[in-house]
Amino acid sequence: MKLAALIDLQAVDMRIVELSTQRDALPVRRAEVAAEITALEREKQQLEDAVERARLDRRNREGELEVQQRQREKYETQLNDVKTNVAYSALLTEIQGAKRMIGELETEILELMDAIERDTGRLAEIEVELTEKREAAREELESIDSESAAIEQQLATEEHRRNLVAEKVEDRLYRVYDRLRRAQRFPALVPLRGSACGSCHGYFPPQVVREVTHHGTIHTCEACGVLVYAEHQE
Repeated sequence: MKLAALIDLQAVDMRIVELSTQRDALPVRRAEVAAEITALEREKQQLEDAVERARLDRRNREGELEVQQRQREKYETQLNDVKTNVAYSALLTEIQGAKRMIGELETEILELMDAIERDTGRLAEIEVELTEKREAAREELESIDSESAAIEQQLATEEHRRNLVAEKVEDRLYRVYDRLRRAQRFPALVPLRGSACGSCHGYFPPQVVREVTHHGTIHTCEACGVLVYAEHQE
């Protein structure tokens, strides 16, 4: 029966659409799996760079600290040799300045040491996370690959089945149906619901309803363009 064949064809096409949608979602899932690892690797690189900069800054600050400490010691030694109050006061000012610089440098060095300790600790955590996520990703990607192969096999089966079913559909109906299918109007074939289209719910004139329900006529809905049939005619 022409209606039964068309209904079967649509069922196959809808299954193909479902499988195609599942297949098209796989690259997104692969990207999501890779994104977590990429984010961790990016964080790892940023932290490694930060640790390297902090170590370099620490070495520079330690070098500056040694200079200031020697300068302070030099000024303190000179205190014993000055002859005037003016020179003595000037040396005290220099010593206070050196002490202030030493204090600031020591604070900066401690802050850099804390940053290095914090970042190296986080780097150790990231290594553990990366190991775990890479293993999980490997398993997930293997699962996705298996799923992809299964979907492709099912699609090939459904495409073959579609060709067989399509041959049973009347040419005129097939052309109308296929135009709707290519325009992604799914379902393209819908049952009549009372006197309304099963897709857009637009109402048909009584004469059209009789033709559909009593004569098994397939009508095109003027409102939405889909094909409408009476279920009992199936």
